Amino acid sequence: MKDKRKETFIFDGLGFPIKLINVPMKKVFDKWCIDINMNKLMLVVLEALIHKPGALTRDELSFIRSYLGMKMTEFGKAFGVSHVAVLKWESGKNRVSPALEMCIRLYVLDFLKAKDKDFRALYKQVSLEHLSKDKQRKIYRLTIDAATEDLKIAL
Repeated sequence: MKDKRKETFIFDGLGFPIKLINVPMKKVFDKWCIDINMNKLMLVVLEALIHKPGALTRDELSFIRSYLGMKMTEFGKAFGVSHVAVLKWESGKNRVSPALEMCIRLYVLDFLKAKDKDFRALYKQVSLEHLSKDKQRKIYRLTIDAATEDLKIAL
């Protein structure tokens, strides 16, 4: 097995593209593969999505629900909606209201056992007004430095 680092790598294994930089690669059976801790990557992505300034996409909502290990019915009950509503969110037929999206983000913070200051930081970072104006669902690129786990969210 050989090792190398790739300057940039677009990873879409979570259902949406994530730009990884400084990615360790390993050659396995004559094929180059990323060599990172996937559990850690998913946690970093989850934390990034919570603080994303724009509205969550259908794929991001699906990732969050899957990460939490919840079926559509269970996820819907947690937020006072039916599994059909969750299905429509994840298929892109309906949009999550800004207030409910904020509840989802807060729920994830609680799931991660965040400290009170993290809840306040989210409230200051992500405004309901901005979420409600993000009707076109701007595409935010999530960039993660695989070497340091630093992340950036940019348009």
